[in-house]
Parts: sequence; structure tokens; C-alpha cells
Amino acid sequence: MDNRKKKKSKNDRPAGVHTPRHISFDEVAVPQVNEPMPVCSICGKSIETIADAISEADGSFSHFDCVIAKIREQEKVSENETVSYIGHGNFAVLYKDEDGKYVIKTRIPYESKESYDAMKKYVEGTKI
Repeated sequence: MDNRKKKKSKNDRPAGVHTPRHISFDEVAVPQVNEPMPVCSICGKSIETIADAISEADGSFSHFDCVIAKIREQEKVSENETVSYIGHGNFAVLYKDEDGKYVIKTRIPYESKESYDAMKKYVEGTKI
């Protein structure tokens, strides 16, 4: 009988067991954002997360949900309709047709490119 120790290979490990490897990464400086806390021009409460805000034509900001409620009221949205953000600063009143597909009843431009760009510049300016 051979009494020599057998050298273990990678394939001798049980399935799913990995040898830990240590990798070092250079530290990367990530700019910190001081979250601006503007006041919603619709409800008057603080906007805690600027990403959840919509810029208004006058340069102020509003909660996304406050804008939805405002549009719902202005457009007199019925029970079988809904208000949805459809991108690029636009909202829409939608309804489902007989096939169950959503159809745009009214398209509502709300946030202009200029006001969006001003908001983006404002947020970028708060980075440290």
C-alpha cells in the first residue's frame, strides 16, 4: 500500500465550495449629494427626495403625487380613467378600451425641457 500523501487538486473540493480570493481595488471618490429640501408648491410640505419631484414652470418644485392629484382634479378624471406619467415631462389621462389596452385620452405637457434642465443643474450644484 502507498503511504504517500496525495496532493489535493481543485477538483477534490465538494461542489459549490470556492477558494476565497482577495482582490484589492483602488478607492474611488464618489461625489456626495446634499439632498436639497425644497417646499412643494402645491401642498407646502418639504420634498425629501428631489428625484420624486417635478419642476414647475415658475422654477419651483412639486411632489410627483401632488402633480398627479392636481391633474386628476383639473382634467376631471372619471372612475374608469387614470393619470400616468408618460415620459419627457408629459402626463396623460388614460382609459382601457374593450380589448383591455390602455389608450391615451389626453396628453398633458407639464415639465418643459428648460425647467427639467434647470432642476438637473440645481441638483448637480448640490454635490460636494
